[in-house]
Amino acid sequence: MKLTTFQGLLVAALCSLPLLLTSGCASPIHEGWRAYDHGDYSAALAQWKPVADQGDRDAQYLVGVIYDEGRGVAKDGKEAAKWYRLAAEQGHAAAQNNLGLLYYDGGALAQSFSESARWFRASAKQGFAPAKNNLAQMVLLGETQPSDREDALKLLRSAATQGDAKAQTTLGIMAQDGIGAALNPSEAARWFRMSAEQGVASAQSALGVKYFIGDGVAGNNALAFKWCRRAAEQGLADAQFLVAWMYRHGKGVEHDDGAAATWFQRAAEQGHAAAQTGLGLMLFEGAGVPRDDRQAARWMELAAVQGFALAQHNLGLAYMKGRDVRADIDTAAKWIQLAAHQGLAAAEEKLGSLHELGRGVGRDEVAAYMWYSLALSHGQASAEGRRAELAKRMSAMDVAHGVELSRMWQDNIGSPVKTGGEGLALGARASSAGR
Repeated sequence: MKLTTFQGLLVAALCSLPLLLTSGCASPIHEGWRAYDHGDYSAALAQWKPVADQGDRDAQYLVGVIYDEGRGVAKDGKEAAKWYRLAAEQGHAAAQNNLGLLYYDGGALAQSFSESARWFRASAKQGFAPAKNNLAQMVLLGETQPSDREDALKLLRSAATQGDAKAQTTLGIMAQDGIGAALNPSEAARWFRMSAEQGVASAQSALGVKYFIGDGVAGNNALAFKWCRRAAEQGLADAQFLVAWMYRHGKGVEHDDGAAATWFQRAAEQGHAAAQTGLGLMLFEGAGVPRDDRQAARWMELAAVQGFALAQHNLGLAYMKGRDVRADIDTAAKWIQLAAHQGLAAAEEKLGSLHELGRGVGRDEVAAYMWYSLALSHGQASAEGRRAELAKRMSAMDVAHGVELSRMWQDNIGSPVKTGGEGLALGARASSAGR
């Protein structure tokens, strides 16, 4: 959860500045707004500051915003705080909220959650929705005393009903995860939609996922793509990955490998491990992009070091086959083992094979039987034949030992890892499921 930032508060201020609606066209505040809208911030400040010096709280707030955002002047949090305080002490709700933010963030002012909450509370009492959201989130994060979750929910609902997009997003998350109440997927979708329609990328992405998996709404791939694409265009890496996956698999949009590679790369460049893996696989295959094993291995390694199991498995295969990395069975076994230990079925089967043959790991038929059993239990059907052939050479006692080890391991790691939607192995497409 994140507090409402300064960006956009000028728009919110329009609702709290009745003078802007009633003053004559020649008023300094009106002329200042005209200059601001045209990007002439120095002229806006020249109009507002004399009025602020005379004690007008609306002008004081606006001068504070100019310094806070560094519009036409050097960004100066201390100067912004001075003007916000002058307006806040006169009861200006937006200035109170922004002063609370400065205390919350620290830097321009010494960080103080108590002062931050005090100013948020003063603004919230006047009905200023962003302050209600900010105060509620401080309560939920345990940054205020007393901490009253029910009070936080009331504040969030009030702010959300007023149209505050961040409060709507937070309520969607809480309903989705069952925080403060029972899980309610349809309620989550309702709040996400309200926020998404206001352009909040995280809500657009969350709503897209809901349409994709049919959670709280009827499944609809076209709507899933529409909302994910909107979030992706705002730079949200998770949404960029989902858009890429949908282009890759023709879900909700016509199949287009070139577009898939473009969106995978955008997310990959932000460090998104699943997207790095997806891009690496497309580069290995030459799908939508020219084949480039060197770049493919680079992207795979970036994802693998983040602990992404599918990348670890595929990087291991690359080292086994010498796909623009030197063939190195020991390094291959290391990466495959890491993926198998996360419960990736294909890696479990491969590790079983390595143990059976003694390649990169010690030859151990009991361990091989165990890994084949785990792979089979996680849906890797091809492991069944391998295990059956191996069992013919093993004693009944060793088979029983392998069965027991697989049961103990299963109890220890629980469910297998998800592949993040790009369920591919080098050189072959496997079954996959969307995120």
